[in-house]
Amino acid sequence: MPGQRSASDAPRPVLPQAEGDLGIPQAAPMPPMIEPTQPPSALPVDMAAPGMMPPGAPGMAPPGAVPPGYGHPGQMPPGQLPPGPIPVSAMPPWPGGPAGYYAPRPEPRRNRLATILVVVALVASSVFAGALVNGWRPGFADNPTGTIDGLAVEPGEGTVPSPGPDASASEILAYLREQAQLVLDAQAESLLNRSIDGWLAAYDPTLHTQMTGRYESLTSMQVSRFDYQIASGPIEDASGAVPLYDISIALSYCFVEPAETCKAADIVFDTRWRADDDGMRMIEVQNSEFGQGPHPWEVTDLVAAVGERTVTAVPASMEARLDEALAVSEAAAENADQWAYWEKPDRYVIYIASDEEFDTWFGGMWDSEDVLGFALPLNGTNDGERQPSTYATVMGVDRTGWGEGLTSVIRHELGHAVTLWAAPSERYADDTWWMVEGVAEYIDHGDRALEDYDRMWDVRDYVAQGGCAADILPPDEDDDTLAGSGKYGCGFLGVHYMIETYGVDAFAEFFGLTAREGTPAVDAAQTVYGKDYAALMEEITAFIAQTV
Repeated sequence: MPGQRSASDAPRPVLPQAEGDLGIPQAAPMPPMIEPTQPPSALPVDMAAPGMMPPGAPGMAPPGAVPPGYGHPGQMPPGQLPPGPIPVSAMPPWPGGPAGYYAPRPEPRRNRLATILVVVALVASSVFAGALVNGWRPGFADNPTGTIDGLAVEPGEGTVPSPGPDASASEILAYLREQAQLVLDAQAESLLNRSIDGWLAAYDPTLHTQMTGRYESLTSMQVSRFDYQIASGPIEDASGAVPLYDISIALSYCFVEPAETCKAADIVFDTRWRADDDGMRMIEVQNSEFGQGPHPWEVTDLVAAVGERTVTAVPASMEARLDEALAVSEAAAENADQWAYWEKPDRYVIYIASDEEFDTWFGGMWDSEDVLGFALPLNGTNDGERQPSTYATVMGVDRTGWGEGLTSVIRHELGHAVTLWAAPSERYADDTWWMVEGVAEYIDHGDRALEDYDRMWDVRDYVAQGGCAADILPPDEDDDTLAGSGKYGCGFLGVHYMIETYGVDAFAEFFGLTAREGTPAVDAAQTVYGKDYAALMEEITAFIAQTV
């Protein structure tokens, strides 16, 4: 990841299982891309239940790894996806920022307090989801405290009869599957009804301490939808004295917004159950993984505050800074909302992490301490279909600090969220990269004067070396920090030129057709501007050369 020059040298500005396993609905396939840079969101993803595709399986790269021959993290070979989130976008730091993926130019030691590095992880989601669970939908804000006590489900409830002594394995498993689903449904109702007793009734007592923390995190974030569906199982494990049953569970959840209209996020996770005279109970619960897990509320005790536009959550250890975090998030959301030209996000979800959480949430995908934040597009089951839905943004506040660094990181990340929210076919290619990153820079920069843009000096030096002469291409592994920062600055100036010259409405149409819907820029340019894309790029690069 390219950095900018430091302040000192730059001027400043297997076993039987129940029949009828869930058929996971799939997001619609994306159209093939003509460029070699093909984003993971455009690639086919074979969905498999947790445990079926362990890390290290053939064709799988370790989390965060870049396969040989693919210098940019977004350039993954077709059909090959790592089990962790796949970064396809990376923003260079502000002045004084360190290098991440790219070797820095020789320079004096940087001031860590001046480092502001934003990493945007635009990820092709590979979570599972089930069909919607029909049933109870509360209005979260007005719910009374629940009174669900004791067992979540009494044994024998449901439509599948209890198996007799001569029942077949398939009959037994069908019965246990329904019993597990009833337990899950009752537990979800208990959570939404704010009943801790009903929530814990689904777990063995050995899990109560852990799951009390999860309950408090979810209720603090004002969970408003929690739909369980069994994705596979039960699969019997009869190797011990007491038979146990493995079940994979798909979950769709929302915060704050009404369950009927919210944009859900999906996860899938493995569980292990015990069946006895008291009914079905979970004795082990794994965290979600394989693409987009674990989500912060799965592994950390959180406290949250809800504003007009955001849910802002921090670890319990940061509770004293929660009001400050909410104020920054709300201001960034208000700024981002001005760019809701396509679909306005129903709710921005922002997680603030210390270094400890940053190394864990969503797979701990970033090993480098230079990575300070990322935004993650999530798929969800909405109206019975799995589709691009919402965003989660994670900020490493130990790295940004609580001042202007955090503000800038969140403004840039929410710029991605608002411009790519629920995009049907994200296109992160050579002809759209500069728009995707440029508009996020533009949204962060706001209405400040052009000469106050922080990367202007790096753009000037990069252009002097021949950069952005005829095109604006994504950073690659051969770039030094000047080239990486210069390219991002060129993207910003390109977006600035298009908006100032042709108007924001035309740019929004162009961005929507290309970056959001997957139309090649050569086709969209004729549709929107009535001219060749090459001619537009010639205008942009001429403007950059004149401006710097």
